[in-house]
Amino acid sequence: MCQSLLIFSICFTLSSIAFAQKESVKPGINDSFKEPKVEQFVERFEREGREVYDHRQKIIEMANVKPGMTIADIGAGTGLFTRLLSNEVGAEGTVIAVDIAKEFVDHVVSTSREQGLNNVRGQICKQDSAELPPNSIDVAFICDTYHHFEFPYKTMRSIFRALKPNGRVVLIEFHREEGTSSDWILGHLRAGQKVFVGEIQRAGFEITSEADFMETSYMMTFKKSVGTTSFGHTTDTLGDVRAGLKDQTAILIDVREQREWNGGHLKQAALFPLSDMQDRELKGTVGQLKLPKDQIIYTHCRSGVRSRSAAELLKKSGYDARALKDGFDALSNAGFEQE
Repeated sequence: MCQSLLIFSICFTLSSIAFAQKESVKPGINDSFKEPKVEQFVERFEREGREVYDHRQKIIEMANVKPGMTIADIGAGTGLFTRLLSNEVGAEGTVIAVDIAKEFVDHVVSTSREQGLNNVRGQICKQDSAELPPNSIDVAFICDTYHHFEFPYKTMRSIFRALKPNGRVVLIEFHREEGTSSDWILGHLRAGQKVFVGEIQRAGFEITSEADFMETSYMMTFKKSVGTTSFGHTTDTLGDVRAGLKDQTAILIDVREQREWNGGHLKQAALFPLSDMQDRELKGTVGQLKLPKDQIIYTHCRSGVRSRSAAELLKKSGYDARALKDGFDALSNAGFEQE
């Protein structure tokens, strides 16, 4: 096949995949934050009897932030923890109050200035992105907010990209346990700790610590995970792959050659030969392909060798690429449908 036809085939096949946004996992959960009456939320969030408020100093201590760090307070709300974190990082550090509501962000910045906290700045985020620059923060602090993420994978991947290589995620969330948790928690939270942790791990993180000093909430920290075997293949299971393809948080790329593809390929895969990818790397154009940076890109070939090379090339261009050890025949035998 001539080069022009090959490029057309690649572009056509890639464009045929639906890069649709995943449906919100909890539609309407953030409706109360549309033009919020801030003073009402101050009374609700910053009061004795709210567990994280009562344990605020312990939480800050356990977060282990240091002077000079850049911290993103994700879902800052009225700024309770933003201001406490501001004192911890000092004048040489920065705390970014991140929230979907402009009213909250403006309130946090203004109250911080009133208290002489000039290291606080605001950032209005989106429902599926923290809207922070790559490699810009040391810690993402997420308190009583993760359950408000309508697009958890996309939001956590935006945080993944924003974190520096040794960055951390600090998570405080409610326990949700049938027969134990309050009716409000059972109705308000869509899932419990196991599900939330699994989602965070799937977005590229691993657990580093867990603290249990609150009655209705847990506190955990995460770091970026290598997520590969010693041979460079993903540690994700085929069940993870299927789940990602089903909920549109992942796509599947076949990196074999056109002639191999013509001999049989997977229905859910798109063609992107490694040879073409290598040519594009030399030209510096790998990152210009219409591949989603807010979805997992699983690569497969015949025996797992080329898939690993392809994943490494894509990672260099900022993609969440994960190489499958299983090749075309193995995936077919595992139940992936052939076209």
